[in-house]
Amino acid sequence: MVSLSDHFYTTDSKDMAPSGYMFEGITGYLFTSKFANTIALHHWFNPILHDNFYTHEEPQGSPSNDGYEYQGIVGYLYRYPTRGTAPLLRWWNRGSGDHFYTTNPRGEIAPQVGYAFEGVTGYLHPEPVEGTIPLFRWYRGE
Repeated sequence: MVSLSDHFYTTDSKDMAPSGYMFEGITGYLFTSKFANTIALHHWFNPILHDNFYTHEEPQGSPSNDGYEYQGIVGYLYRYPTRGTAPLLRWWNRGSGDHFYTTNPRGEIAPQVGYAFEGVTGYLHPEPVEGTIPLFRWYRGE
């Protein structure tokens, strides 16, 4: 199965998404370096499904056995709720092979278009604070 749609997230404003992606906005703000109570947000990519996957789990507890290849650390976020943060919620659409992340507690339109809630990836700031950078969201449609 090849992904019919895909969401791509990056903190690098110069790291434009591949051809065919549309900019959807800023999901939240990640820290640029690790400090107390923060964890890394790891990026994985599956070239067969063409799916970008993000998790706080370390590479050794990875989805690599599912065909995902490690891409690196995107930034740092809190593992647990912290004052002024919002949960980064992970959704999965089995039909399109796409992971979607949002801070919207209702999942934006994810539930209406076939996405299932998978859990909280971590907690990030919805607005910029010192030491953070924006997490840009891009989308390629079906």
